[in-house]
Amino acid sequence: LERPYEAAYVREAWGLLLLAAGAAGGRTLLHEAIAAYQDIDAVWDVLRCQRGLREHGQVTVRRPGALGYGDHLSPRERAVARLASLGLSNREIARELVLSHRTVEHHVARALRKLGVSSRTEIGSQLGP
Repeated sequence: LERPYEAAYVREAWGLLLLAAGAAGGRTLLHEAIAAYQDIDAVWDVLRCQRGLREHGQVTVRRPGALGYGDHLSPRERAVARLASLGLSNREIARELVLSHRTVEHHVARALRKLGVSSRTEIGSQLGP
């Protein structure tokens, strides 16, 4: 059983400990925790991580999403798009991937835009193998 919240919380706690000790890797762990919290719409937890970064002299930048994907689907968007192309509803996808249905809505909307299609039924033809 996946436990995304608990995994993010452990990354956050470990990252803060490393930052407090002046050891390497703390900033990376906190950014990983932020990304994981964003996947499950844990807004307050994201804000807490950002505050922790600032308190340890790290600059936080608000970004709309993960860097590096541009017009390509992120791994999470691809997983959501594949399930949507199979006919699953947002709520079914949310249960399958342990996400909130609102997060799934956002991933589906971004996948539609990035793939240049207007309906869920067109997603499969654009995803490829």
